[in-house]
Amino acid sequence: MFRTSRTVELWIIALSLAAVAAGLLVVGIVLDSPMLKFGGFMTGASTFVPMPADAYVLAAAESIDPWMIGVVGGIINGLVVLIEGRWVSRLASVPSFDRFVEFVGTNRFVDLAQQQMFLGLIVGGASFLPFEPFRLVAVLRNYSPVRYFLATAIGRGFRYYCLARIGEKFADLGSIQYVVWLSMAVFAVGVFRSYRRFSQSE
Repeated sequence: MFRTSRTVELWIIALSLAAVAAGLLVVGIVLDSPMLKFGGFMTGASTFVPMPADAYVLAAAESIDPWMIGVVGGIINGLVVLIEGRWVSRLASVPSFDRFVEFVGTNRFVDLAQQQMFLGLIVGGASFLPFEPFRLVAVLRNYSPVRYFLATAIGRGFRYYCLARIGEKFADLGSIQYVVWLSMAVFAVGVFRSYRRFSQSE
């Protein structure tokens, strides 16, 4: 019974996020609203599902003010990671994840990350350092939801603002498409390398 209710909850959370993302995208397309389309895409891109968020932010700067991209993008990311955190915490109770949860409880990086979690989340969110390890530690170590939201919103918001400013400059030069394609290529290489590492570890 417990396993069934847990599975149902996992599906409800995942489908709810997907529905919100798809709904905003569809309405944004119908109304031709760049902000709604941005909200829909960023809702999906804020999850662990690999999506080219940086490339989209660069392109979105052609029609949305960088400040709005930073603020709205940061808030969306902060809210989504809180919802997703519930999903991850429920998934962690699955027996096949016991070894991973044990690793998170004993790894030296985890101990260091927990000591500087707020700063780590901001730096990980704002920079090109891996952000996901800090997110996983925050969830599995029951980090304060308020601080988790604030650190994520600040870090990701700053990152998106900086990328949007870059996109805005290149849009003024009429060469934004080249920057977007370069960002997409970097994203594809990163996904491929992650897949290779995962395949070799099995």
